[in-house]
Amino acid sequence: MKKGINNKGFSLVELIIVIAIMAILIGIMAPQLIRYIEKSKVATDLRSLDAVYQAIVYAANDPRVVLEPESQVIINSLTTKTQLSALETGHGGADANTLLCQEIRDTLHWSDLSMATQQEYLSSTHGSSAEIWLQYKGGIMNPIAIWITYTDSTGNKNITYAPNDWTDLDTVPCIAIK
Repeated sequence: MKKGINNKGFSLVELIIVIAIMAILIGIMAPQLIRYIEKSKVATDLRSLDAVYQAIVYAANDPRVVLEPESQVIINSLTTKTQLSALETGHGGADANTLLCQEIRDTLHWSDLSMATQQEYLSSTHGSSAEIWLQYKGGIMNPIAIWITYTDSTGNKNITYAPNDWTDLDTVPCIAIK
């Protein structure tokens, strides 16, 4: 009896077809995946920004903070746009160890409010100059605006956005709570 040939593999044509199909699928899926990852980073930064916002509002309304003159100097100076890191570096002439700064750091579980610490918690920034800014805009509901400079809320990696103050946030697509 004659034994049949036992083919245990793929032909070169079959391998080329499979590789071509995979290349097409990767070409279609890769841009979508990259866009999804960037939007996920923006969402993460928005949650981080919300945590900072809540920590500032909570600290500014703490009765101990309200009664401390140094903290009040900082709070009163927030009518102009202010870097988050400036709260610790004596913004408005106040000491960096105010109850306001301590309360914000404790709520966020951050060691300090420096730009380096902020960079650790921001994931959608594409430059070392991105930083959290805030400004008191008045009112009881949503009293401050807070944003991350040089970010893009659309996920398109355009990092040219640096608003002059909170009123620019309607026209500048940086990551913001306004």
